[in-house]
Amino acid sequence: MAAKTKITGKQVLDELKSPALIVLGMIGGNLGGKLIDQALGVDDTSTEFQVKGLVKPIVQLTAGIGGSILLKDQNLKLIANGVAASGVASTVKVLLKKDMLAGFKGLGTAEALKNFRENLKIERYNPHLPELASTQVESLPIEVAPAGANDYTDYEEVDAVEIL
Repeated sequence: MAAKTKITGKQVLDELKSPALIVLGMIGGNLGGKLIDQALGVDDTSTEFQVKGLVKPIVQLTAGIGGSILLKDQNLKLIANGVAASGVASTVKVLLKKDMLAGFKGLGTAEALKNFRENLKIERYNPHLPELASTQVESLPIEVAPAGANDYTDYEEVDAVEIL
């Protein structure tokens, strides 16, 4: 029979501390991001792409990644990871106009790609190729078999074709 281990309150708190600090960092990153958006005057209701809307995710990502690299205390590193996570969510929201925390419905569809292209004002690639004239189409034989050849050993193979 396996020995029962007793779980103490300290063990539970130690296990819950990491996700709680990450969530705390996300909340702090979102609050800081809202202050940045208010200071810059970013319009959340606008459907057009705003370059100043990228400031918030850049600051959040930079603060989160920089804090995660430079800080020595493990608890502060977890908070910095939460700030970086809020920067990722903000980046998705700015570029795709979809709130990642509201779910992923529609992110992989053609509609989302169209929104992404429209938000960044990326035009479709349409190469300017010349039109083919349908009157000049001819069928050319590729291999010419000699008359009276019954098997494939007696045929003449075309080495090159010149297209004019």
